[in-house]
Amino acid sequence: MIFLIGTCDTKADELNYLRQLLVDSGHSVQVLDVSTQVHGQSADVPQSEILRHHPQGEEVLSLDDRGAAIGAMAEALKAYLQTRLGEISGIIGIGGSGGTSLITQALRALPVGLPKIMVSTVASGNTRHFVEASDIMMMYSVTDLAGLNSISRRILANAAFAMSGMVQGQLPSQAGEKPALGMSMFGVTTPCVQYIRRHFESRYDCIVFHATGLGGQSMEKLIASRIMPYVIDVTLTEVCDLLMGGILSAGEGRLDAIIETGIPYVGSVGALDMVNFGPMDTVPP
Repeated sequence: MIFLIGTCDTKADELNYLRQLLVDSGHSVQVLDVSTQVHGQSADVPQSEILRHHPQGEEVLSLDDRGAAIGAMAEALKAYLQTRLGEISGIIGIGGSGGTSLITQALRALPVGLPKIMVSTVASGNTRHFVEASDIMMMYSVTDLAGLNSISRRILANAAFAMSGMVQGQLPSQAGEKPALGMSMFGVTTPCVQYIRRHFESRYDCIVFHATGLGGQSMEKLIASRIMPYVIDVTLTEVCDLLMGGILSAGEGRLDAIIETGIPYVGSVGALDMVNFGPMDTVPP
């Protein structure tokens, strides 16, 4: 089942267009409405059903604060999708700035590898806060999503056919797969990590993460998801950036998943003698 997520009060034409393209390609599709106001459009999964997963329920639709309403709907959508994980083969979200913030918050909580596309009017700039450590594909809509036109039809068709290809071409799980072993690496620790990888690669699926902030966050997410049961954390330079104001911090949650899961862990002090900054005028005296 492919889910299409958007605000039916403003994006019904686009959602129905995507639905028809995917149905014609042989897929089962459901439209999820995440509008934060009452309206007359229909959807396979209406606002009311999604909002059952928020403490305020349908009271969210009468909130005067748009930001609060978007935040509440995002929480409800995140919880709702978790209840249907076994049915989802892929998700396409469409939206402007508010819709993108709402939908991507829920998409980030989904497993890595589940196809996720976000068609957005704000996907051409810095999208880090939308994607974070997830594998969301951000697609810039070029035009505003305010009715169908010759450009938006083509962009939406690209999204639909990309999703169709990802769903049809998903790799099957293989019996006897080697357990995943995560490793953190930076330029100065590369020789060490490569040596360790060569030593273990016959017995483990060695997955190396570049310690650039997002790399550490990605590793932590896979650990928390129980996808990666072992870690050799050679490179903790992201902690230095957190403490010293560098630009490659993984945030205060670095190491949290390792502690919470209690997985077998070996840590080292690679690149702990450096902090990363941008241009020279950003380097503290």
